[in-house]
Amino acid sequence: MKKLIFITLLLVGGFGASAQAPHLFEHTYPVVTAENPEIRGLMDSVSIDSIKANIEHLCSYHTRRYDSRNIYDVQDWLYEHYQTLPVDTVIKHDFKLHDLSITETGDNILAVQWGTRTPEEFVICGAHYDSYAWDGYDPDTIRSPGADDNASGVAGILETARLLSHHTFDRTIIYANWCAEELGLVGSEAYAEDCAAQNMDIVGYFNLDMTGYLEEGSDIHVHLMYTTQDSLIADFVYNFSHVYFPEMPICQQWLAWGDSDYSSFNRNGYPAVHPFEDVHASSPFIHSRNDVLGLSVNNLEQSKRFTELNLGLVATLAGINNDGVPETESVNVAMYPNPAHESVTILADNNMLNVSIHNLLGQQIETMALNGTSKCTLNTSDLASGVYVVKIRTEKGLVAKQLVVY
Repeated sequence: MKKLIFITLLLVGGFGASAQAPHLFEHTYPVVTAENPEIRGLMDSVSIDSIKANIEHLCSYHTRRYDSRNIYDVQDWLYEHYQTLPVDTVIKHDFKLHDLSITETGDNILAVQWGTRTPEEFVICGAHYDSYAWDGYDPDTIRSPGADDNASGVAGILETARLLSHHTFDRTIIYANWCAEELGLVGSEAYAEDCAAQNMDIVGYFNLDMTGYLEEGSDIHVHLMYTTQDSLIADFVYNFSHVYFPEMPICQQWLAWGDSDYSSFNRNGYPAVHPFEDVHASSPFIHSRNDVLGLSVNNLEQSKRFTELNLGLVATLAGINNDGVPETESVNVAMYPNPAHESVTILADNNMLNVSIHNLLGQQIETMALNGTSKCTLNTSDLASGVYVVKIRTEKGLVAKQLVVY
């Protein structure tokens, strides 16, 4: 969570509303009238032990400051962690820093799970993985465990990915971890700008940042941050929460002292919301060496509830579709040569309906209708060198494969 010390509550609310860019795409949102048993089952599978283990691991780094040596170790751990899950593509998204005194930092880490019916529409959930502490000047020696800010949020995204990656959805899901949030939302802003430049269709962004502190004597509740223009997706959150958590209060609030990565998306024309622990009684230990489990993250049940909420919202908006849609693991596809230069050949064990090439932001570069053939060749000579995603739709389902062009 980025500190903005001199902003008043009124100013923050006004700034958030005025900074919202017009939506690039307009979408309607599901009206939830009753629990979906499959989604309820996934929410009930959220594990406190798993959340705690990931918080403990992230806090085991001496610091996760964006300008420390450790940030690359954290980046690589996240990248490798997502690669153990059945997601389609894991990306290191590099970005430029606006602070010229800092030459480099870790990448954003993105795990992409392609949708099977409308993969060009994206549902994103994210949390920043860098931490910050005020005491001292050497970024490599400052102790900055960042348990609540924001290992708690990252743990929630990792747990969401662990459970949802074993299912298929209509829309594409991206599980994201941002870097350099504490420098001023830099990583998420760079990604959201890239998305807008590529005209990427993001149906909704859900942010987790600080989920683990609960003031003694309080019951678990959610303070939801969003701009007026994002009232439709906020209404979806309220509706979903009231059905699945009828006993849990949820209401709109604004932070008087900071901002988080959801603003990067709504300032670039995308609907975004940020469920948060109590804005009036959030952890007093953030940005210090005392942001640790037990003290700053003092209620793992609350972190579990926020994770359940995030998972349920993502699964519902992405459109869980395990109603007879085969898992992509059942489709065998070969693609060669890879890396490719002039062309690439695709061979499937069943009939292909179409093939498309996308960049890592999801933008479609080329598409080809195949009408039932099991083999095709794509011309890659006009593609710039880089990494692409090839999506092959077959009679059994959708397969996404990484293609390197040189």
